Amino acid sequence: MKGQMVVETTVKVAAEEFWDAYRDIKRVRILHELLGEMVGEPRVEHGDGGVGTIVSIANPQEAFWGKSDTKELYRMIDDKKRITEVEIIEGGVKDLGADYILTRAEIIEKDPQTTIVRSTVDYEINDKLAHKVSLIKMEYFQTAIEAIAKYLNTEKKANA
Repeated sequence: MKGQMVVETTVKVAAEEFWDAYRDIKRVRILHELLGEMVGEPRVEHGDGGVGTIVSIANPQEAFWGKSDTKELYRMIDDKKRITEVEIIEGGVKDLGADYILTRAEIIEKDPQTTIVRSTVDYEINDKLAHKVSLIKMEYFQTAIEAIAKYLNTEKKANA
């Protein structure tokens, strides 16, 4: 079975500023700093942080993406369109039995100080395991996005 889940989150941060924090491994590093109990520490296994980079994340017990460590492959980082795609290649939600999991983030400027983040999960899973798709919680994306926006706004005030 193939499917897709989408959620949009609006934050009070300029799109370019949010994109800079969210486009690559920097996102996971920030989330680990802010939400260490839910997002493990990232380690680059291969690459320079751009397309083709493989990142291993040691997931803590309360991790967003399951209990086992996750390996992510950065498939696309489009600075012009502000779209990033990351495939979960091992562990995490793949442990639910999914054959394929791709997350996509589109950073959309609503106005100069407001951004819409469209988070998408594309998945393929055996029909017999389709009931497990409900374990993928799109609220996790919203929590992560809101945490990064709060971090960016706090950092901006501290540097003002």
